[in-house]
Amino acid sequence: MAEPGSESDGSLLRDLAHELRDALSPVSASLDLARLRNFDAETTRSVAERVERALQRAFATLDAFVLAEQCEQGTLELDSATIGVNDILQHARELLEKELRERCVFVPCTARSAVQADLRRSAEVLDALTRHAISLARAGSAIEVRAQAGEHGPEIHVAARHEPQADAGEDWFHSFRAPHRGRMALRTARCIMVLQQGSLELTRAAPDRYDFVLRFAGAHRPAEMSPSRDQPRAASPAIRPGSTRLIIVDDSAEVRRAYREALVPLGYTVTEAADAQQALSVLEATAPQVALIDIHLPQINGYRLAQAIRARAGSAVRLIMLSGMALDATTRRLSREAGFDDCVDKMAGPLALHRLLQQAPG
Repeated sequence: MAEPGSESDGSLLRDLAHELRDALSPVSASLDLARLRNFDAETTRSVAERVERALQRAFATLDAFVLAEQCEQGTLELDSATIGVNDILQHARELLEKELRERCVFVPCTARSAVQADLRRSAEVLDALTRHAISLARAGSAIEVRAQAGEHGPEIHVAARHEPQADAGEDWFHSFRAPHRGRMALRTARCIMVLQQGSLELTRAAPDRYDFVLRFAGAHRPAEMSPSRDQPRAASPAIRPGSTRLIIVDDSAEVRRAYREALVPLGYTVTEAADAQQALSVLEATAPQVALIDIHLPQINGYRLAQAIRARAGSAVRLIMLSGMALDATTRRLSREAGFDDCVDKMAGPLALHRLLQQAPG
């Protein structure tokens, strides 16, 4: 993490550039290795795995910085509901990989405690704090993640003993960068808690021990109520490749080509359109069963195109948003309002789309 007062401290764009360069730098080195070894099969396979890992990290970084910007601007949509504080503990535990989970001791609250919060975002915050604690903890020491009743309501504490060179301090919350390749910057974690009318504090329990303390807003509804969930559209059959007609609507010829070349071997009949007018013409001529639609189309955007297709074809066409943006709550809400059945991240690739189409919409 950048030191306070350094050139990159507190600059979202600079921190993003640093994180992306760090994530993608192995790609160039791996390609050089492949060239030096004349692209032999073993090296090419190893390079492909490294490139995939680098891209996954880069995509996760982009999503994390979009989230950071929404938090800073106060535009993050939160699905606030009455939930048990132990539910946050459990969901955060499930986010950790097995080897990280084994370093933690999770202690649920013995009293029945409910809070007003977004379950998913709160679990992601706790996951980020736990990862940070693990990365800086003294070798062999355990991380305690404890839910308890505090003076003003339920709290969650993440406690760790740190190495001397990893002195705890407020500077940890200055940068947008996720420390030690975490999924969320501590600055973003604190901002999410504030947006939920809660707080995130750093306290010292001993010279070599620190506690992250999460405090939540009190519950306004009975604890028995579960977090709200989006209601799916009317049931529709899953897509069975083999005779499925699919249209890709994207102004990038490279994107259309990449998806078509991967989907055709999977059994789809694929047509293409570069804009909304072409898509509507294809719709009348070929009656596709699935429309994969980019949002940033020239003249008529993807939202308006989806509305036009839904008005013409009703539920006969399954509409999938091909999103080049982070699939956050705002994007998903806008897609539902436009008539889309599902969303898929453009970066996820054709195989992710294929898996989605095997499931019922929603």
